[in-house]
Amino acid sequence: MKNNITLQRDITFNLQHIFILIMILFFGFTTLRIGLFGIGEAILLVFCITQLISQRDIYLSAEKHLFTIFWFYYIGVIIIGYAVNTFLAINPQFIKFDLMSYTVILFLCFTFELAFKKSSYFNLYKLLRFIYFGGIIVVGALYFIYLKGIYSLFGFPLTYAGSGIFSPFANDYHQFAYFVAPLPFVGLYIMGKERNLLFKIVALLGTVLCIKIGMATTSSTLESSWVITTILFCVLKVLEILKGLGRSKSIIIVFFCFVSLMIILNYENILSFINDFFKGDTNGENRLIIWSNAIKAWKHSPIFGLGPGSFSGQEVFFGYEAHNTFLQILTQGGIMGGIAYIILVRKLTKMASVNVYILCAVVSLIAYGLGINDLRRTVLWFYFILFYFLSLKSKGDKSNEATIINDNSTGIQR
Repeated sequence: MKNNITLQRDITFNLQHIFILIMILFFGFTTLRIGLFGIGEAILLVFCITQLISQRDIYLSAEKHLFTIFWFYYIGVIIIGYAVNTFLAINPQFIKFDLMSYTVILFLCFTFELAFKKSSYFNLYKLLRFIYFGGIIVVGALYFIYLKGIYSLFGFPLTYAGSGIFSPFANDYHQFAYFVAPLPFVGLYIMGKERNLLFKIVALLGTVLCIKIGMATTSSTLESSWVITTILFCVLKVLEILKGLGRSKSIIIVFFCFVSLMIILNYENILSFINDFFKGDTNGENRLIIWSNAIKAWKHSPIFGLGPGSFSGQEVFFGYEAHNTFLQILTQGGIMGGIAYIILVRKLTKMASVNVYILCAVVSLIAYGLGINDLRRTVLWFYFILFYFLSLKSKGDKSNEATIINDNSTGIQR
């Protein structure tokens, strides 16, 4: 029973998986909350306390506590930025909400880095597989109800602000768009790992369903993220095949010339896609203005930023977020915060590069941040941590990728 209520050495298929799935699905911009606190915060609090109780000593290392260290550092930088902002009377803002949100993210990173660093690759994979299939079941069921024309359930909305946009139990349609963003690539990853044909088929169908659900959120940022990542995926897979065949560099150069030619021949479609990104929704048509004003705001305090808050909009300091994660970090934490984020992304992508599918899952989330601020997206940071440690454990044990081990209960190819 103890294994079902605490994060133990190896996270296995049990009650913990269910709680983790509920936490990342309904954490953040969900309507399932009382005031500032919801079901996600409650579950995280329990996990955090049990982790602290189970630890004799806690040692932070750059490799296994990458995200915790980043958030400690970033919160410190933006506090300095706020002090600069206040002292110079640039544009001080209400900081409590951002600081509370970032502190919750800090504890989320701390909790699951403690848990995952002790877990094996095999058990982290089982957790990822449960999130994939479990998430498809839960969100798929809500999506089916939505398709039937039922826009509320138990008094809670299934759509965004009374519109036809799919956003179950959330006051921000990006909530579920972020959840499904990496899942098509996770589904392909699972297809490659599983030996059971049924699992492969269900994983493939789940990938299709995830794309349908993502499109139902009407997020042009998600669509752009998928297009960028799909192009990257195709290039990486072709290079992987050419490398496996022992092709010379000249063949690879010819391939890139072919890709360049295709881009030139389809430039009108590419321009149309870019136009849709900037003008396809109410946020998109103003992105260039918002980004430009974010840069202008950052220039008021380029080293440490302006601290927590939103400093962009139709005019500088109008009160909107920058609709771009990196620009948001620059306005809040300046160059000091921006460098830390670049280092974080570099280490994450380098670690995830051990597998094309996991790398693309990570890139899909990073690319999403090009069109929206994702610093407060709890599901994003949970994904980052899970993908990072899955790659770390896989990298540390090459037999997980090179050896096929028969598992009668799961049929997993490791």
